[in-house]
Amino acid sequence: MSVVFVHIGLPKTGTTHLQDRLWRNRDLALKAGLLYPGDAIDDHFHAAAHLQPERYLDWVDPEHAQAWPTMIAQMKAWPGTSLVSHELLATANREQIAQFVGALDFADEVHVVVTVRDLARQLPSAWQENVKNQRRGTFDEFVAAVADRAGSGDLGHGEEGPFWEFQDYVRILDDWSGLVEPERIHVVTVPREAAPGDGLWERFVGVLGVDPATLSAPIETANSSLSAAQAEFLRQLNDRLQPSDVEWARYERVVKGELIGEVMFGAERTGEPQGLSAAQRSWATRQAETMTAELTRRGYDVVGSLDDLAVGEADEGDAQPPTQQEVLDAALDALAGWVKIAPLPAPPRRWESAARNVVRKARRRAVGVRNRARQRRSAR
Repeated sequence: MSVVFVHIGLPKTGTTHLQDRLWRNRDLALKAGLLYPGDAIDDHFHAAAHLQPERYLDWVDPEHAQAWPTMIAQMKAWPGTSLVSHELLATANREQIAQFVGALDFADEVHVVVTVRDLARQLPSAWQENVKNQRRGTFDEFVAAVADRAGSGDLGHGEEGPFWEFQDYVRILDDWSGLVEPERIHVVTVPREAAPGDGLWERFVGVLGVDPATLSAPIETANSSLSAAQAEFLRQLNDRLQPSDVEWARYERVVKGELIGEVMFGAERTGEPQGLSAAQRSWATRQAETMTAELTRRGYDVVGSLDDLAVGEADEGDAQPPTQQEVLDAALDALAGWVKIAPLPAPPRRWESAARNVVRKARRRAVGVRNRARQRRSAR
C-alpha cells in the first residue's frame, strides 16, 4: 500500500535535526520500508518554496523547478511509505495545500505530521532567529507584538516577523484538515526532557511506522542556541548594521555565516538563554491553554502529550534581561574568537614590495634635488 506522510514543521521544533538524520539514514530507511525522496537534501526545501512562489520569491530558482516532479516520480515508483518534510509547508494556503495533496493522488493514504513545541521555548527561539536575520526589535517588543496578534488573523510581517504564520498550529492544521482526514493528522509534541526511547526522534519515526533502532547512522549535533547576552549583543550590532548600510548578502556571509555560525556557535555557550518575564509567562500560559484545548476538540492523533505544550510557572522565576556588562563580555568573547580564526592578510608580493621601494627611492632623490636647488638659490 502506498502511504505518504507530509511533515509540515513547525519551524524551531527540531526540524533541521530530523531532516539531517533522515537524509543520513535514507539507505537504511529503504530497508525499513521508508522512502525519503529527493536527489539532494535541499530538494524538499525547493519543493515547498516552488509551491508558494509569491511567498518565497527570492528562493524560487528555476534551476530547481524539477525537484518536486522528481520526488513525485520516486514516490510513485515506491510501493511502501514515503515522507516529505519541510517547515515551509506550514505557510501554504488552502489553494496551495489542495495543489500539493492533489499531486499525491497516487497514494492510498496521505498523512500530515506536525511537530509542536511549547511557547515558553518557541518565543525566545523565534526572536533569536529574527536577530540572526538582521532584525533589531527587543525581546519585549517582539513578545508584545506577538501577543497583540494572537487569534486576530493578523499574521504579522513587521519588525517582529511573521510569528503566527509559522506557529499557529491550530489554524495551520485547520487548513490541512480540509484535504486530509483528522484521524490522519498527527501532532508530535517536543518533550522538554527526552526520556530514553521517548525523544523527538523516536516519537517522529514511530509515527511513520519505523523502528528507530533501524536508523542507526548518527549525525553530528551542533550548538545552535545563543545566550541572552549573545543575542542582545547581536541585536545591538544590527542597530549599527542596518539593512540600508549592509546588504543582506554581506550580512549573511560575514555575520550569520562566520561570526554566528563559526565563532559563536563553535564556542561553549556561557550564560542563560533568553527567558520569559512573569507577565510574559502568564500570557503564554493562557494562550497555550486556549490552543491545546482547540487541538483536543479536533481529535487529532497526539504523539507524546499535550502537557508538553503547557507553559506553567517557571521554577527559576522572573527572567531578567542581561546586564550591559554581560552584553559587553559576549561581544568581546565573539571578537576574540573571530581574531583566532580570521585568515591572515596576504603578505605583499615581492614584486609589489620592490616596486614600492623603487618609487620611494625616486621620491627621495626628487626631494634631494629640490632641496639642493633651493640651497643654491639661497647662496646666490
